[in-house]
Amino acid sequence: MDEQATADATQAPAILGFDHVQLAMPPGEEAQARAFYGATLGLPELAKPAALTGRGGVWFRCGDRELHLGVEDGFQPQRKGHPAFRVTDLAAMRARLAAVGAPIGEDVPLPGRRRFETRDPFGNRLEFQQVMTDDGSDDAATSAAHALVRQTFAPNAEAYVSSESHAGGADLARLVELAAPQPDDRALDVSTGGGHTALALAPRVARVVASDLTPRMLAVARTHLISQGATNVDYVIADAERLPFLDESFDLVTVRIAPHHYPNVAQAVREMARVLKPGGRLVVIDNIAPEQPALDAALNDWERRRDPSHIRSHTLATWREFITQAGLRLTHAEVGRKRVVFAPWVARTQTPADTAAALEADMLAAPAEAQRYFEITRGDDGRLASWAMEYAVLRAERAG
Repeated sequence: MDEQATADATQAPAILGFDHVQLAMPPGEEAQARAFYGATLGLPELAKPAALTGRGGVWFRCGDRELHLGVEDGFQPQRKGHPAFRVTDLAAMRARLAAVGAPIGEDVPLPGRRRFETRDPFGNRLEFQQVMTDDGSDDAATSAAHALVRQTFAPNAEAYVSSESHAGGADLARLVELAAPQPDDRALDVSTGGGHTALALAPRVARVVASDLTPRMLAVARTHLISQGATNVDYVIADAERLPFLDESFDLVTVRIAPHHYPNVAQAVREMARVLKPGGRLVVIDNIAPEQPALDAALNDWERRRDPSHIRSHTLATWREFITQAGLRLTHAEVGRKRVVFAPWVARTQTPADTAAALEADMLAAPAEAQRYFEITRGDDGRLASWAMEYAVLRAERAG
């Protein structure tokens, strides 16, 4: 490159990155695009600018970028050029696509990456990949997800200790009932948060290990439990997907209202199974998504906008698979429903005011089916008062 070309290049405006990716689609197929990209892939739809609505097509949010499906006369599917979607759980995405009949093709392996390809309903090639480290564990995307969890929960630790919905409730009593703690049990409470489950178990077992990914959260939980007289609790900073405990260390493992923050729930359940003694019990409570794809997508979009550290609430059917694939026997499953009061819900994660306002408006404008399912209610002032979601209570055992 000569000196003039070099000078021109250094003076060129900086490119900050990609704003959006566009794929073509045939005319009149917006409903099919919404079904695949919205319901199956779980991408939230974006309103097109008024000046462009007459052109047809559909836009979606994809992470911090946008995916645009634009109408093209004489459409021909893109079979070589393609977008590649980064996912946190490749197996779950593969199963989701297979369930709607999408073709699955194994792609040429690349170092540090698991991947497959498929076609959208119009024949466009799509790639899905999960990046792995040299030892086969999740890549920097997982580290970033964990950092976001710490960033979200560290400044809000006290709010979770004092939260009425976390400190008590029928689900906590039900967890203790199904766990059937014994006086000689050694228990592990994964992602202890405010420590409420560990506190409920402590008087009933020999010893409890309370673990959490966020050091600040664990410290606040420790202060709370000590103030409540719990003296048989140990505190360990731990990633649920890589528990720092020996095989067969615990008689009882619990986790409550946390796995929707995990990048790889299947791996976390395998870890919980690994540390259970033969005959040991696992009790899980977590928010779950509806089986209907459109409602599933709405729930996870709302949760993620309120709390960016939210990864995914899974369906009950998917949770059953997580447990059986970890080699555990599912002995009990039930579904509960809880009401969420909007104002404290967004306050607890310090959701920015403009984000909370946009989320409230979208929830109030949700389709009638979603309004009924989520039981969205307004206050006397017309504002969003509350809504409801489901949670699963699961008990599993490791073979003796």
